[in-house]
Amino acid sequence: MVEAIKQYGFDGYYLNNVNDQARDLLYGDDPLKKFTNAFPVELYLSNMTGYDGEQEFFSKFGLEIRNSVSVMLAKRTFSQRIPQNILQRPREGDLIYIPFTGSSGKGELYEIKFVQGNKDMFMLGRKNPYFYELHLELFKYSQEFVDTGVEEIDYVAQSAYNVVFELDPQETNGDFSYREIVFQSPDATYENATATAVVTSWDMVSNNLAVSNQAGAFYDGPIYGMSSNAYGVIHTFDPLANVDNDVPYDNKVIADGANNVVDTTETNPFGGIGNL
Repeated sequence: MVEAIKQYGFDGYYLNNVNDQARDLLYGDDPLKKFTNAFPVELYLSNMTGYDGEQEFFSKFGLEIRNSVSVMLAKRTFSQRIPQNILQRPREGDLIYIPFTGSSGKGELYEIKFVQGNKDMFMLGRKNPYFYELHLELFKYSQEFVDTGVEEIDYVAQSAYNVVFELDPQETNGDFSYREIVFQSPDATYENATATAVVTSWDMVSNNLAVSNQAGAFYDGPIYGMSSNAYGVIHTFDPLANVDNDVPYDNKVIADGANNVVDTTETNPFGGIGNL
């Protein structure tokens, strides 16, 4: 089984969530997942004719893409590549990187939705499964922290969602470094940071600082570079008006359009409170 997967499969990566302490076992909430490891594994793609799942469809929330795929992962490979003191089996919520499914020539990240361990139907009276079949769904980014050190994986994750800060040119000192951590703190120390992010680009001419992997809420004020010791001041920052991610259905566009239609003043007989 291991030999067949190596011959007919492909090389991917397994990314495990290292922020287990954030899990809420009562409500199932996971505020911020962190993926800092990428373990190379051999996988076999079970889908040969196309994606499974609901794929692309329009819902009341707009266009949703729910492409699902299934891959096979040998247990021996998993045990050898992933330290057993970290994980004993693949886990739902972790990520798989498939290098050839992206439309732009890059790979894509998929989230493990279900781990099936009895696909071999207990052949040869085995005690543990010989392989796992992982049911995956295209990963939906939501400010997860992805910094594995593998350039192609980090590029895919960081290019998914960037926020651009416009810094005041009169109050900028130093140059921010690529992939360094920037933060805001009331006392200019990282230990008391209220918001952090990872630098994806820094334009010294326009003083635009692009970041991803944002944790916490940034505000108009000073921002610090952790390794470069650079300093700047954010001004006129509106998280709803992000230029790089402006699409026809952005929140800012929807909010501005709604203000032209919905009247919330007191003189409005339908939406105001003055006529109640």
